[in-house]
Amino acid sequence: MKRLSIAIIIFTIFTISGCQYMQANLNVRYAEENAKKGPLSSVRPLHIEVGEFIDKRPETDKIGYKRGGFGEKTGKIVTTKPVPQIVREAILLEFLKNGHLIGKTDKDIILSGTITSFWFDLQYVTGIGTISVNLNIIDGKTGATLLTRTYNGNYIGLPGPWDHGIMNVMNVALERMVQQMGADNKLIQVLKSL
Repeated sequence: MKRLSIAIIIFTIFTISGCQYMQANLNVRYAEENAKKGPLSSVRPLHIEVGEFIDKRPETDKIGYKRGGFGEKTGKIVTTKPVPQIVREAILLEFLKNGHLIGKTDKDIILSGTITSFWFDLQYVTGIGTISVNLNIIDGKTGATLLTRTYNGNYIGLPGPWDHGIMNVMNVALERMVQQMGADNKLIQVLKSL
């Protein structure tokens, strides 16, 4: 029995340490069930088009690294979808859940922007997710930029050694960024003026 317990402990240690060197492929997303009506729903329903989101992060091939016991970088952390697609889908979902419509031809506004941060960092046992997006609101009829604003989502949590925990940290950071956008009074006033 004692040998079995020792074998289980050794197996667990090798499994955890082996996972830290493997690449994490995360399905980061803004879950539809978390998107709720908010201040954005006070704007009359607008026809929106979601344009291009440019990835301006320093390292576009990953969103972070796993770290070893001494803080050294080990396995890469990547997303299953490109980061601009994750951001576009999250922002679109927030608008749709608040009563707005997709309009390719008869569009009131076009949303576009740049992604400056989409990063996970592990410090000791604390996971830090940081997302920052510069959003442009463009008049769909004239092409004029109506508003450019930066929205941030940050979350500090205990992800544990598993990929699922890292993904949860990033999901919450993404949710916070989108909800900050949806509650922005300046954004609401610009949209109400259309």
